[in-house]
Amino acid sequence: MADSKDYDGIARPALDCLKNDLRSMGIDPPSGDTGTIEYQGVKLSITYVAGSQKLSIQIVNKPAFVPESLVWQLLDGRIQKCKGD
Repeated sequence: MADSKDYDGIARPALDCLKNDLRSMGIDPPSGDTGTIEYQGVKLSITYVAGSQKLSIQIVNKPAFVPESLVWQLLDGRIQKCKGD
């Protein structure tokens, strides 16, 4: 399983939706287009490029008992919901 993923076709409203969704779960996303997210031992690095509408996420650190697939499952679902797919 990859420790990073790129999501294409992420418009600004979808990114804002994702950030709001994460906040509702008690997760504090970065205020800008780049930064880190930390929650329950999982640390992610995110980069959003508005011009190409690309969101890149990398798993920087996670507990051994948390599979990468679980992290991606959570993010994929939230991103698809906000993207409207």
